Formats: sequence, structure tokens, C-alpha cells
Amino acid sequence: MSSNIISKVVELDNCNKDKLIKAIYTPEFWLIVNPSKTMQAEFIAPNVLYTKITDEIINIKIEMEGELVLQDRGEQEEGKGQLIDMNVRNNKDVRDLEGRMRIKTISSNKSKLGVFINNFTLSSDFLGLIGRAAAELALRTKITEMLRNLEKWLRSNSLDDLI
Repeated sequence: MSSNIISKVVELDNCNKDKLIKAIYTPEFWLIVNPSKTMQAEFIAPNVLYTKITDEIINIKIEMEGELVLQDRGEQEEGKGQLIDMNVRNNKDVRDLEGRMRIKTISSNKSKLGVFINNFTLSSDFLGLIGRAAAELALRTKITEMLRNLEKWLRSNSLDDLI
């Protein structure tokens, strides 16, 4: 699609940066933030999350299966937070999804989480079903829902339960 298509940032209470980073590498974290109807999630390697998702976008039932590869880059620039690169592979519907998460400490119990998607390309079959603009809007909405789900979960739960 285009460069820097999605950028979402949220400040999370009850969220220690180091614990959040550890939690991201658990399947339970992804099940908690999941905005889809159903999701199966497991780490098939320390940094490779395999998911099988069933959802509906614009009244079209969607079943997706693939891998999200997370690459922890550490703290690249002083004060900018920890960088985790993300990309999708082995997904017949999503040809390309490249992005990053940045997690920064605000205080011992508050963090800032940013999700930035740079590239997002669907397979032509899938793109034909929903259209380019609808696909970008759907991804933007799903990322927003994921961050809201995390915020809501953190209000009454602890990251300690995931790590």
C-alpha cells in the first residue's frame, strides 16, 4: 500500500516496560489483545508467533493463518525506548506486513507503547474481495482495538500473570 500507513501510540497504566516486553513473547498476551472473533496462538520459535484467526470484515468471513516474526532490536536511540521489528510470513492473504513496536518507560508502572506499520500488502485474491482502502481501514481498526483491549485488561490484571 503506502509507507507509514498506520501509527498508534498509547500510554499504559499498570504496565512496567520490561514486563510488557516479556509478556509480548507469550501466546496469552496475543489472546488477550486479540480483536478477532476467534484466535489460536502459539510460539513455534522464541520469536515466531503462529496464529490462526477467524473474523469478519465488511460482512466477509475471513480465516487467516500465518506467522508473526518479532525481532527485538533493543534500545537503538537513547530515550526512544525499546524497538521490536515485526513482519508477517507464511500467510496466503497477507503478502507483506512490516512494522515495529516501540516501548518506552514513563515511570516504573507506566509505559508508552507505539505500533507503527510501514508496509501492508494483501494477496490480490483477498484484495479483490475487500479493496485496498477497506483493508487499510480494517488493519487500522484492529490495531486500535488491540491497544484498547490491552488497556482494559491492564486495569484489573497484572503482566506478572503472563510471565
